[in-house]
Amino acid sequence: MNRKLLFISFMLLSVFGYAQQEIQYTNFMFSNMAFNPGYAGSNDAISATALYRQQWIGFTSTYGGDQGAPENIYFTLESNVNAIHGGIGLSIIKDKIGFEDNIGIRLAYAYRLNLGPGKLGIGLQAGAINKKVDFSKFVPTDPTDPLLQSKNVQTSMSLDMAFGAYYKIDQLMYAGISSTQLSQSVAQFQSGLGSPQYKRHYFIYGGYYYQLPTMPNIVINPNLLVKTDFVSAQYDINVLGWYNNAIYAGVTYRAVDAVAILAGMKIPQVPGFDLGISYDITTSAIGRKGSDNKKRSFGSAEVYLHYSFEIIVPVKPSRHKTVLFL
Repeated sequence: MNRKLLFISFMLLSVFGYAQQEIQYTNFMFSNMAFNPGYAGSNDAISATALYRQQWIGFTSTYGGDQGAPENIYFTLESNVNAIHGGIGLSIIKDKIGFEDNIGIRLAYAYRLNLGPGKLGIGLQAGAINKKVDFSKFVPTDPTDPLLQSKNVQTSMSLDMAFGAYYKIDQLMYAGISSTQLSQSVAQFQSGLGSPQYKRHYFIYGGYYYQLPTMPNIVINPNLLVKTDFVSAQYDINVLGWYNNAIYAGVTYRAVDAVAILAGMKIPQVPGFDLGISYDITTSAIGRKGSDNKKRSFGSAEVYLHYSFEIIVPVKPSRHKTVLFL
């Protein structure tokens, strides 16, 4: 295998891995902090969210062997802080695809203000992404290639910044707009491996809650997410049905990629705790690759967990002296 082939395959995986970092979550309506810092503190509580996604189950790459399918872990902790008139958040994202690993750590602050019947959050996020490429996991056609032997592991650290706004009217609607990778950093590697650049992405999304007049215990919740880098675009159209504000189920259509089913519930025994699952049925060509069912996607799966709670500081009663006892 020559150096040109290695360079092309690495660049393709680098771009592909970047797309994974830029969020392909079916549960996007429950993971706003992953792409919009304006969301921080919007729940008026301390909230922790964890999400695991296994994408394109069964997919294998030509150069990554059975490690080709993307895998993503996302965790965020965010809270409102009245003393600073807003909210703060910490996000950690781990993304793995083939022989490439990405870990991102981000800190966010959102200034919050009342606007009409709702609240608006305007946020800024800063952090870093560490990209590691492990060529010991690469499956070459020529294992004696000196480029592979001399560069087993490569790492690069890049700046990661985002900006966003989030508006919410409780129990009625929400909407957001944001941009990630504002700095468009370049991952620097040793010569021969290229320098992939992170491209700026934009997100526009929103949702609405409609209570059925004849069945007040059922709420229909449509959601929309549009993602673009102004070269290509993708959109997710989702509809959830809530029962008693405790159980939900729904379906998502993601253009040129998948149709997904979702379900979840709030745990009554643990106030503030809810969970959800989803399964994507791949509709793109990658779901049909390989007539012998090899190197193809059998869908994607997600598990979502969320817990929120409030810390209420008791107010001490005021004590006043009376002149009768002076």
